[in-house]
Formats: sequence, C-alpha cells, structure tokens
Amino acid sequence: MLKSILGVIIGYIVMAIVGFGVFTCAYLGLGVDRVFEPESYSVSMLWIVLMVGVALIGGLLGGLVCAAISKSKGACMALAIIVLVLGLAVAIPTMTKERTDAARSGDVPNLEAMQKAQTPTWVLLLNPVLGAVGVMLGAARMKNTPTV
Repeated sequence: MLKSILGVIIGYIVMAIVGFGVFTCAYLGLGVDRVFEPESYSVSMLWIVLMVGVALIGGLLGGLVCAAISKSKGACMALAIIVLVLGLAVAIPTMTKERTDAARSGDVPNLEAMQKAQTPTWVLLLNPVLGAVGVMLGAARMKNTPTV
C-alpha cells in the first residue's frame, strides 16, 4: 500500500517537474513572439502543439515512474484519475476567466505570460485527458508483471 501511494506521489511530481521545466525552457528559448500570436496573449499553434506533446510525454514518464515504484496497475489508474480530475479542476477557472483584448507589447516576463495567456478551451480540456492517457501508456509496460 505504501509503495502504491509513493508511486502515485512521485509519478505526479515527475510530471510536474517535466511540465514546468519544459515550458520554462521553451518559453525562454522560443521567445514571446513565437509563444503568442502577434500583439495578443492568445497562444500560438506552436505553443499548443508543445502543450499537447508535454501532456502526453509527461504523463508517460509519470506512469512509468509510478509503475516502477508501485508495481501496481491500480496505483497507475489512481494516478491517471488524479491527473484527469486535477487537470480539469485547474482548467475550469481558466475557462471561466474573462478574456481581454489587451494588446501585448514587447517582451513579457514568464509569470505575466502565464497569468495572461489565453489558451483555447479545447486545449484546456484535452491536456488532462492526454496526461491520463500518457500515464496509462506508461503503466502498460507492466503487462506481464503480477500485481502486488
């Protein structure tokens, strides 16, 4: 039981670190003009593709870590459900916040960009699903491993 709980927690932490690290480096590397559409806070298609990839790969890594620690498909399923529920819970306030037509000018610090970014609703709903799918794909390596 303790290994299952530990697997879920560490798997989620791995996902968070991967997401934070990739998005921070990508924002700094791509620059504000490739992350956002011109003169707006609407995210670019390049950023959307990156978000989708990070959700899937982060979930895959989280699922692999959870499976390696817990040796339990049940723990991996719990992690997938947590990723889905928390992802949707985080998406709801973002979907309901007021969209502004404020023009973006010049460089935008990372924190301000995160606060003002306007991500399409379909992406906000798709990412938690992809994260959960990634977790289950990562857990699939346990196909022939007995459940403990």
